[in-house]
Amino acid sequence: MGPLQTPEQLQWASNLAHWIEGAMFAIVALIALLQALDYLKSKGAQYLWPGLVLISGVFLPAYILLQRGPGGIGTTWNLVIRDPQQREHFLMALLLLAAGFAEVLDRTKLLQTKLRKFVAPAAFIAIGLLLFVHTEYGTPEAVAESVVNHRYQGAVIVLAGLLKMAEVLWQRRHKWLAYPWIAMLFVAALLLITYREPDGAYRTGQSSQSSLTQSSSA
Repeated sequence: MGPLQTPEQLQWASNLAHWIEGAMFAIVALIALLQALDYLKSKGAQYLWPGLVLISGVFLPAYILLQRGPGGIGTTWNLVIRDPQQREHFLMALLLLAAGFAEVLDRTKLLQTKLRKFVAPAAFIAIGLLLFVHTEYGTPEAVAESVVNHRYQGAVIVLAGLLKMAEVLWQRRHKWLAYPWIAMLFVAALLLITYREPDGAYRTGQSSQSSLTQSSSA
């Protein structure tokens, strides 16, 4: 959260970021579904959804840093490194980059270790777990609502990661495992696209971190 932006501007920026990331997740899920149904099987098409995951990982930090324009990157960066919420966003972006990069390498056959197929599922699980502890700002009511919404998102993304891991482990014997993780990714996309910052978000009040501190010390 930055002092150079109003709560309304921060709410709008957050909503837009959720919408865009949700749209990207939906397109990833759609491409993965078409490929599971034996469409988009050309050599180039196999890079479509891993490439989009990479783009998602690049988009989030770029979006954050460019909110005040190219000339304000230095100021924004100084705010980001002091803000736990934005640091979490950057960590999520790194996890998306790791997932996309591992999937690209898997398709190029440049990375031969068996662990490569587990990078994307592990990244989804980690992102989901981060959403469970995601820092929120605003009035107590707004923080409580945001925490619940992000935990729903986190639970679905963790489930998508676990189901993707199940596909990696057992799809040769159970072809139907190609579909459940895609369904969960569609649900995650829907939750992101329909997310709206509650009234009171980013207004003077408290953060989810301070709420946790208060409850643990009570």
